[in-house]
Amino acid sequence: MLPVLARFGPFTIETHDFFTIIGLLAGFGLYYRALRRDGILGAPIALISVAAILGGALGARLITSWEVLGDVQTAGLPLTYVLTHGPRSIIGGLAGGYLAIVLSKRALGYTLSTGDYYAAAIPLALAIGRVGCFLSELPLGTPTSLPWGMTVSPESAAAFLRCPGCGGPMHPSMLYEIGFHVGAFALIATRSPLFPVRGDTLKAYLLAYGVFRFGIEFIRGNEVQWLGLTGPQLVLIPLVAWLALHFVRQLRNGVYRMPLPQPAIA
Repeated sequence: MLPVLARFGPFTIETHDFFTIIGLLAGFGLYYRALRRDGILGAPIALISVAAILGGALGARLITSWEVLGDVQTAGLPLTYVLTHGPRSIIGGLAGGYLAIVLSKRALGYTLSTGDYYAAAIPLALAIGRVGCFLSELPLGTPTSLPWGMTVSPESAAAFLRCPGCGGPMHPSMLYEIGFHVGAFALIATRSPLFPVRGDTLKAYLLAYGVFRFGIEFIRGNEVQWLGLTGPQLVLIPLVAWLALHFVRQLRNGVYRMPLPQPAIA
């Protein structure tokens, strides 16, 4: 475990925050590079990006706030504590960022679809950010007898109020996620666009990640909230359903069908 990456006098660089920031910088760098290549980088994009960051940060906090409201009320803490010290969720960050982009585009009257420019940037950012999670958060996953199960020291486990499974080998669930994002990044970066409709490459990635993350939650080690499902799984159900419905409609409408070749004129 490496919760603190470095200390410089009174300044502390936390591992999780460091890799989160590096991931964001790498993702936005790739995004802006693609926009500049196609000649559409401008002031509206900068404003939309700021909205995406703010929406993502807010969504990351709010979407998991209901899990800790009871503890916050019991301790007599203000609800603003949730926004500053509550748990953060990648799923909430993606949902909040996506909603912020949609709303900011409408407010600015910006109609060009830029979703596919995020399609490679997001998995790159998440792969880097998850390194910080792996190095600084417990539990790593549920107990496992697989040969690649990972253990942590009792001292590291004691630093967390809740650390089920930390007494033995655990699934390195965060490494599984890093592998997924690296694979998605490689595929999209080399083969994008995967779909002929603007924005659908991003939606396909989000759908695939939603399904993958739903399955990983069974070995992630998060607390069960309702009906045997964790908080992230409950949030994912409507999001995955909405994305799946989108592709069902696209297929029914035949938008992915290639046009038939025109007969040669004699």
